[in-house]
Amino acid sequence: MGTPKDSEKTRARLIEAVGSLFAEKGFNGVTVREIVSAANTHLSALNYHFSSKDALYREVLLDACRSDTISQSDQRLLLGLNPGEALFLMVKESLKNYTSQKKNAWRIIILSRECRQPSKAFDEVVESYFRPETDFVARIIASASNRMENDYPVKFAVITMIGLIETFSLYSQLIDAVAPGMDTHYKKKDRLARQITHLVLEAADPKSKHQK
Repeated sequence: MGTPKDSEKTRARLIEAVGSLFAEKGFNGVTVREIVSAANTHLSALNYHFSSKDALYREVLLDACRSDTISQSDQRLLLGLNPGEALFLMVKESLKNYTSQKKNAWRIIILSRECRQPSKAFDEVVESYFRPETDFVARIIASASNRMENDYPVKFAVITMIGLIETFSLYSQLIDAVAPGMDTHYKKKDRLARQITHLVLEAADPKSKHQK
């Protein structure tokens, strides 16, 4: 008889095995047969750990969320810094995390796909992950720009930050094709992180002057 630890390992293996499938094809594009094949298991084992395809997809999404969440300890650390420094550090670490996950990028891709093609789990993902994360980033940006967290310019700045980080992390080949050498230039001395930080602060408070 398997132990609870064995069961937990099996669930984690199933999630890892099918995550790339869902990221590539979306929920509706993946069949149960493909899931069983990718996980190298039997339908009975799949049903034992996950009651349905919907339940499996939900767990895959939540796993992706957990891997991309700012921990409570990191939040406390960031809140103890100068807001501008905290914002720069968030941008820098986000860029680094995207780079480190490129070899197994399904978690990044599936969250991006979920935003474009919401599933039944979308509202839960928004409440448990996207909203808390964006609220925290808004708190830092608001402090750095002397604005209120709920101001539209601050929310716009949050979205600007997310968009810039994802663009430079996911579309490096395109960027190099249309602007040869720019990627290499901005990787030196954290130039990209500093430029994104500057643009985010400008988006939050365009009337103020922020140093690069």
